[in-house]
Amino acid sequence: MKYSVILPTLNENNHIVDLINSISNVFKKKNLVYEIIIVDDNSVDGTIGTVKNIKDGYNFLQLIVRKNKKKNLAQSINDGIRQSKYENIIWMDADFQHPPVYIGDLISNINKYDAVICSRFLKKSYRYFDDEKFEKNLNENQSYIYNKLCKFFLFKDISDYTSGYICIKKKIFDNFKLKGYYGDYFVSLIAYLKKKNYKIVEIPFKDEERASGFSKTVVNVNIKYIYMCFRYVITLIFIIFKK
Repeated sequence: MKYSVILPTLNENNHIVDLINSISNVFKKKNLVYEIIIVDDNSVDGTIGTVKNIKDGYNFLQLIVRKNKKKNLAQSINDGIRQSKYENIIWMDADFQHPPVYIGDLISNINKYDAVICSRFLKKSYRYFDDEKFEKNLNENQSYIYNKLCKFFLFKDISDYTSGYICIKKKIFDNFKLKGYYGDYFVSLIAYLKKKNYKIVEIPFKDEERASGFSKTVVNVNIKYIYMCFRYVITLIFIIFKK
């Protein structure tokens, strides 16, 4: 089996090379064919230049720069999927909050399922803020409540509707494109997978504090935060009535 790893990036220069190497090492140890696709939302911190500088020495590495396009996580992933070559797609956060070590667990399950999701809310999962030296980010309470609502109103066997760390069959996207703003795109994806009776499994993992910089989804309580919450609620309501 072969794998395409998609990394949507925005100002990840301080850790992007370490992340690429960490992901690459997982596949090398397993002797698997893979590629890593960086899809950058026009970073201004040097991320693009850094990736270009190492690209010639990494024959598995692709770079897509989304110039003159509105920053959008779902569309970045769609661009990566279109560019991908292999039958299994993995995407994850590019800030080490999704530790690459769990790619091994995704790979070991994908031969039995159409989609394997790393969940933050399973009994064996562990959150970064369970360690008292880390402070919980503002959006964590909102995320927890929203996922509880999704589980109550949608599907009882899914716990993390906004995971963003997944291994999934590329064939699924022959007739489907991701749509949304941030985490709401993942809710729509799960609803589609369920509607089409694809086989899904969640696995536990331990998320980490962001390596450096600022999260693309953690915001202050302002208009942008209110808009994000609004999108989440509208997505949930739409799926409930469409279900």
